[in-house]
Amino acid sequence: MARILIIEDNQPNRELLVYLLAAFGHQPLAAVDGEQGLALARAERPDLILCDIQLPGLDGYGVLLALRAHPATRAIPVLASSALAPGELGETTRLAGFDGCLSKSCEPELLLAALQAHLPQELRTAVPAAPAGTATPAGLAPAVASPAPPAGAARLLLLDTAPLNHGLLATILGHVGHTLTVVDSAATAAAARGPFDLLLCDYDPVDAAARGFLAPLLRAHAALPLIVLRPDAGQGIAALLEHHPAPAHLLNHPLDPPLLIEVVAACLAASGAGAAKE
Repeated sequence: MARILIIEDNQPNRELLVYLLAAFGHQPLAAVDGEQGLALARAERPDLILCDIQLPGLDGYGVLLALRAHPATRAIPVLASSALAPGELGETTRLAGFDGCLSKSCEPELLLAALQAHLPQELRTAVPAAPAGTATPAGLAPAVASPAPPAGAARLLLLDTAPLNHGLLATILGHVGHTLTVVDSAATAAAARGPFDLLLCDYDPVDAAARGFLAPLLRAHAALPLIVLRPDAGQGIAALLEHHPAPAHLLNHPLDPPLLIEVVAACLAASGAGAAKE
């Protein structure tokens, strides 16, 4: 098990990495900007750091310079993280002194394997199986399978007005065997034909346009158990729930992945998961 520091200002990306690292046996540390990342690195002395390049204020290059200048952190491997493909940024980050560069669009399984390639053998954990046709980074043992899906694996429909959260939810729920269909606008509503076992709705009460496309879909799937994900515990949910008579479970952002998995499992168990409800 390794202690890995993630410096990332994008909340869904940060939560996804924290979840993945914890799920596969590592201890994640998280910072939302460069200054917080430096303070955590000096206090905690992690085994590896993954740092976003485009951070507000002190950017990734500034973070790297500060880490290399401090005796407590100069020997820690630091990987750059970017929305650009590694080929577009790899030479620049290598010349700057980063130990490697990872793309944010990388498959979660390959991302974990690439991170572990920069850890000593004794700190590595079992790496989830990579998608067919992809290569495991050099220096790693053959990949092993990720946790087996539970018997109650289900088909979930996500009505989501926050596209940045799609990847986080799909990865969290996919790792326990569920499949996720996403509808994020009236234009994609045709994907909501089912059958499905459970309905999730990521809802922002201040988004009037979202309410317009969500209402008919909630009515169309009124027989499904419902989980509403919302930005906080404020008002605005009552109007949404008028369109879905079944009791709803409410979860707040930022998401707690273990809690999300627990609530999904409880809803499926209560509704008799295993055969689609529609």
